[in-house]
Amino acid sequence: MTAHGRPTESPELPSSRQIVRKLALVAALLGIGVVVATQLPGLEEVVHQLAGADGSWITVALILELLSTAFFALAFHGVYDRRPGPRASASMSMAVQGMNIVLPSGGAGGLAVGAVLLDRSGVPRSFAASRTVALFLITSLVSFVAVVIAGFGVAGGVLAGDATLAVTLVPGIVALLIVVAVFALPRSQVPEQAAAAGRLRTALASAREYLRDGVGASAELLRSGDRLVIAGAVGYFAFDVAALAAAFQAVGSAGLPIGLLVLAYTLGHGGAMVPIPGSAEGGLIGMFVLYGVDLPTATAAVLAYRALHAGVPMLLGVVGLADVRRLLRDGERAPRRPAPSAQLAPGVAVTA
Repeated sequence: MTAHGRPTESPELPSSRQIVRKLALVAALLGIGVVVATQLPGLEEVVHQLAGADGSWITVALILELLSTAFFALAFHGVYDRRPGPRASASMSMAVQGMNIVLPSGGAGGLAVGAVLLDRSGVPRSFAASRTVALFLITSLVSFVAVVIAGFGVAGGVLAGDATLAVTLVPGIVALLIVVAVFALPRSQVPEQAAAAGRLRTALASAREYLRDGVGASAELLRSGDRLVIAGAVGYFAFDVAALAAAFQAVGSAGLPIGLLVLAYTLGHGGAMVPIPGSAEGGLIGMFVLYGVDLPTATAAVLAYRALHAGVPMLLGVVGLADVRRLLRDGERAPRRPAPSAQLAPGVAVTA
């Protein structure tokens, strides 16, 4: 073990056979979920809405999902200081997004795979670890900021939408508090615990150090105004929201006003934190029903959207992971560059 209880053993990638099994399991469970959902009482319309979906709007949704994937690749390349080459970086980002679908855990599963790929490609492990946390935090920050803007905007009448303060202002306040709490973490100074304090305490201390490093790196990237990182994170979120809006149009519904759409989308994706297939779909459908969409329409639109939202990253993820394996096998390693001078050391406080 290294300082702060961080592991030094070489991490392993999932094998191709494991990935294929996971993909087959996800596809089977999603298929079963679609069949069951369309057979439930009151959801008979879902089949007809999906069968009669507007192909042009589905195409628009597909293009928007591809754009969302491309903008994530930009954020990925920027967060890791352009260390992997453009080809390797793009392939890694596709693998990360694909693994996010196969390993649903709010985005953390795919990023863990990304950290392994970076380690294998020669990026220093401590740098890759802090920047992996930073990528997760920055892409999540866009979602939280969107909830703040949408929640306060709808509650204050600036954005259109008819909903109670409990589902507009309250989520906005909670999201704002979470953002403040996370970025205040590096300011807190907790005395170092003695080593060998037990596995749980060691794991918690290690997680805290990873988070502190990642928050520091996130703040530095944002304050430096890195265009790839900022534009990539915003585009990744915005184009995905737009894809969901297009899916509603495809099934013949205008959907929700922009403020409520953002709230339902962002809060609904919280279901992906539950690491089981179908959790994201259930969360999204539940949130859209809560914000006023009828159940059959919400189900049809979310299923159409998720077919693209899951299908595009899974297919590109398989291609990306195969390409990265090929690059590593051929001995093409990412260029090593000295760590940027602005890189924060673990535990350094971030000033406003």
